[in-house]
Amino acid sequence: MVRNVLLPNYDQASTSLKIFDIAKALTLGCNITQEGNFELSWAKDGKNVSEVESLKDRFKILAAERKFVISRALETDAGQYTCSVPQLGVSKSFNVVANVVVKFESTEIGKTNIVEGERLTLHCIAYGTDPKITWTVGNNTYNASTDHIVLEEDERGVENAKLIIDSIKLDDYADYTCEARNNATEFTGKPAQVLITVRVRGKYAALYVFLGIIVEVVLLCAIILICEKRRNKTEIEESDTDQSPDQNKNGYHGNESELRQRK
Repeated sequence: MVRNVLLPNYDQASTSLKIFDIAKALTLGCNITQEGNFELSWAKDGKNVSEVESLKDRFKILAAERKFVISRALETDAGQYTCSVPQLGVSKSFNVVANVVVKFESTEIGKTNIVEGERLTLHCIAYGTDPKITWTVGNNTYNASTDHIVLEEDERGVENAKLIIDSIKLDDYADYTCEARNNATEFTGKPAQVLITVRVRGKYAALYVFLGIIVEVVLLCAIILICEKRRNKTEIEESDTDQSPDQNKNGYHGNESELRQRK
């Protein structure tokens, strides 16, 4: 009977699991089934919560509701929590786990276009308790390095957080998905994912574009030159046509004058 005096609000009782989302409320509940005026005591990692520096001024204990609440939980709030009733000598533990959140490093968001032969580095930043990262490139999944794709630990100590291709190929044009799992996602069945599309251009693509522009300029100049020549030719022909009647009239008057003198 004593063993069932405390009823914690586990998400998964078999593993004493309690899940929380970073930046949201974490609420631990521990109902006392035995009648009497008993007081709950709360501890984190074996230390009374009032003595934990990282929790200072960040939690409240709702004695009447048998609850311990952190209104805005941090990743570091994960750990082993215990509710106990010293008068009865009973306690229950919580395995508190932060759900996983992933994102790409902000500097990479605008760099999805890359030239063949350049180095590609993608950093998948994972927050949460003990995240495990796998990568999917196109239809292929990677959880370890290969000859072409290297997976590295990042500065936060998360394995496979960085994906590196030293010399990218045209065939590497694909969707790159970072997926992170932990005990929380195994329970919810909802791993955290983030996707980025990497577009690879041929190393001579820029040269081809430049040459194309030059060809267009040359053709345009040629067309302008041809049109200008045709216009000048038309103006000359029109000028000759306009002068012919005047010349005939002058010749005719000259002959008429000569005839008058002869008379």
